[in-house]
Amino acid sequence: MRLGVPRRAGRIGKRVRIPRGRATVKIVANERRCKSQETCPDAVCSLRTPRARVFRPPWKFSSEKRSRRQPVAFAWQKGRRVLSFQLTLECADNGGALDSLTDPKRRRAKLAAALQILSIAMLIVLGTSSCFDRQKKASTSATHEVIDEAGRRVQLAAHIDRIVSLAPNLTEIVYAVGAGDHLVGDTEYCDYPAPAKNVAKIGDTIHPSIERIIALKPQVVLVSTASQLEAFTKQLDAQKIAVYVTNPRSLEEVFRSIATLGDLFGAHEQAATLVADLRRRTNAVEATIKGTKPVAVFYQVSGEPLYTIGRESYLTDLVRRAGGVSVTADVSGAFPRYSDEAALAARPDAIILPSGGSMGDANSTVAASLKNSPAALNKRVYKINDDHLSRPGPRLVDGLEEMASALHPEVFK
Repeated sequence: MRLGVPRRAGRIGKRVRIPRGRATVKIVANERRCKSQETCPDAVCSLRTPRARVFRPPWKFSSEKRSRRQPVAFAWQKGRRVLSFQLTLECADNGGALDSLTDPKRRRAKLAAALQILSIAMLIVLGTSSCFDRQKKASTSATHEVIDEAGRRVQLAAHIDRIVSLAPNLTEIVYAVGAGDHLVGDTEYCDYPAPAKNVAKIGDTIHPSIERIIALKPQVVLVSTASQLEAFTKQLDAQKIAVYVTNPRSLEEVFRSIATLGDLFGAHEQAATLVADLRRRTNAVEATIKGTKPVAVFYQVSGEPLYTIGRESYLTDLVRRAGGVSVTADVSGAFPRYSDEAALAARPDAIILPSGGSMGDANSTVAASLKNSPAALNKRVYKINDDHLSRPGPRLVDGLEEMASALHPEVFK
């Protein structure tokens, strides 16, 4: 018997014969628009088996106005072993609207089309996910070659998110350029800024623990001077951990180190802004002391034994920019040991004592060989926070301003 929507409203519950057995035709009018089945808009038709009065019907057909497309929706009802279809049907004035639904061949065609659509969608999703995973893996494993300040070729990850610092000045630079969240290890002397105190400690600057460094799995280890390399470079190379050396010999090279590290850590803009501000402050100091007479300065790194700054030290450049001239500027090396006789013969007009800060009271008195120098006799001995001088980083400009103000108080009023 052909099943369809009758032209006139029929009796609810009428039994009809369909190819696969008995079913009950139930016509439910739309609540908002109660129209007859003859006009057929917005009516809902459902076929139910006799058992469907108790259990959920396995097939549900919805009848509504036909659009240009015929969407097919299906869902597997877990536990019921029923595949539910919802099809958009066209109202038929001649009573044959549901004829195609009772045709097994046409139902199988609809099912095959729906499964094909699902298969294509799944392939697209899986292909996109696989492509994304490959791109992510490639981006995390990509490396590029750079040359550090010791002239070494270093292979660094394109994206660095695990850093170990072996010097306080490098720790300060990492935080200053906005990469502090990526610092996973530093030394016991790294105490600025405050968050650096909470980072895992790997020992001191001279004798770091290689085992601790390896355990932190850094992508790069930052070193302040090449003298630190020989002890552990081979071990870190074996673990494929890059070592990057900074070795600035002037204030300008300190600025360059800050900018370079900012680029390596993906913080170019913040590093560039920081360096621009430091240069502005430096230029202001040099403009202020312009025209003043340079002061002969002895920079005392330590009093016993006596150490000072030499030709290769960035501090020699800092003294010059502050309006002084180091009496040991021609001595080879960065921080050479100095004899008492040479110190006595130097006759400096001012002595700089880096003291306080992390050094505490160390190096707070003039060396015995300098107590009869013009600087000591004229009480031109200046103590400056050693953290602002001994750490070639952003706060070095603070040390420059303090030194220039001490050497030329007449222009800094």
